Amino acid sequence: MYLAQIWVCLLFPLPLLAIAWSKSNRRPIEFSILTFSAVLLLSAANRNLKLTLLGDDYSNRLFATMDINFLVAMALGIYLAIKGRRIAVIAALILGLGWGLMAAINSVV
Repeated sequence: MYLAQIWVCLLFPLPLLAIAWSKSNRRPIEFSILTFSAVLLLSAANRNLKLTLLGDDYSNRLFATMDINFLVAMALGIYLAIKGRRIAVIAALILGLGWGLMAAINSVV
């Protein structure tokens, strides 16, 4: 059950962001931040890349990176909701959920 949720959080934001990027009135700064965060989350699924990009297990750097990405995704989700960008909002919320799941898993395991 949880494995399917994790893969949805890893893979689903990227196609949604691609759709959001294809619109004529795109928001390049906000979408760039969300795309970078989505690629970082997807890269962190590989253990070696996670250690290189995010830091060692139980390190302050690991948890700071996860928390910052979670907060940025949620803040951009709220901002884009105000601007009326529904597809990007869904991508940001799923991305925030993914970072939250990753933080929860890394704090327990």
